[in-house]
Amino acid sequence: MSDDRSERLRQRRKQSKQKVQDESESESDEPSETDEPAQPSETSEASEIAQPSKPSKPDETDKHAETDDPDTPADASVKEEQIGTYMYLPQSQKKDLERLYNILKAEYEYEYDEEFEKNRSFYPLVVKYGLESLDGLDASEIRERLESL
Repeated sequence: MSDDRSERLRQRRKQSKQKVQDESESESDEPSETDEPAQPSETSEASEIAQPSKPSKPDETDKHAETDDPDTPADASVKEEQIGTYMYLPQSQKKDLERLYNILKAEYEYEYDEEFEKNRSFYPLVVKYGLESLDGLDASEIRERLESL
């Protein structure tokens, strides 16, 4: 599964470089002697993930119809609107999170006939209502909840 993601990142990087190359060639009448076809850089997968290039065309999953912020374009990606936050979870919690997302996504999309995105909708809901359930706990209640994980 991570191989698919890394391959998609490589393809996006290659497409982005090719687009920049094509645009720069179309701006100049004569190609210079140093113009070369864009080659994908040979970087590690970790650095590609840490610094992904912007895709030349946004994915459909990154688009949304409207936004509350008038300065944000309607087709802005989640990456442009929100802050990336990375978590490390036990395998069982990750599995529960994925299961819940799939159930809620199916129910929401069936009922409202609109997309229920994981990064734009689901994760913010999980965090908001998770924070609310933890708000006001004292130290002993926190310990009890940690022990029940």
